[in-house]
Amino acid sequence: MGDADGFPLDEREVFPVLERERLSEEYFDEVSRMIGSPSPEAMFDPEPTEQVLGRRLPRDYVALMRAYGGVVSTIEDAYLLLAVGGWGDKDVKSVVEESNYAVYYLADCVAEYRFMEDSRRISTSWILCRDPYNVFRIGEVFGETLYLFFDPDVSDWTVVFGSGYLWWQFRGGICELLVKMVKGEVVLPYTEEDYFIGSSFMQEPRLTE
Repeated sequence: MGDADGFPLDEREVFPVLERERLSEEYFDEVSRMIGSPSPEAMFDPEPTEQVLGRRLPRDYVALMRAYGGVVSTIEDAYLLLAVGGWGDKDVKSVVEESNYAVYYLADCVAEYRFMEDSRRISTSWILCRDPYNVFRIGEVFGETLYLFFDPDVSDWTVVFGSGYLWWQFRGGICELLVKMVKGEVVLPYTEEDYFIGSSFMQEPRLTE
């Protein structure tokens, strides 16, 4: 068995990885029940993207994008969209670079990134790294970009969003985040505590037309 990047794990690391995978499946199942039946054909092939990134994508994100291709909140004003696409005739590396442009542009101007309610700092050299990639755009919410961020302190993908060099971070998978948002267990910054409570998600309407 290997870690998120395919490297071998010793026995002390196997059980935490298995537990993360089990929870990822459970959270995906919860989100899937909210959205409804998945598309009959796979909407996303992760292999080309993973080859460019040099890392395996999170299991729950892959499952979500394979099943639905795009997911939006039932709260229209949230402007929450998770999607894959835009590949067209472009090669995947070009799409990844274009998607990450905003964070790369800013990283050229600042020495480090900061996190809300966290004293840690992340050097922009980690942000700018392409071998392997540590940042991957997956969507947006409230007009801010959502990224997968490979956090060196936890050696795993996390979810981040924010403005400029200040990021809000969730140390878990995207499906876990969605489930905890609608249950009120996680409150996104700049929102009322009950903003997402009782809401749900659906497949991006343009994909079902």
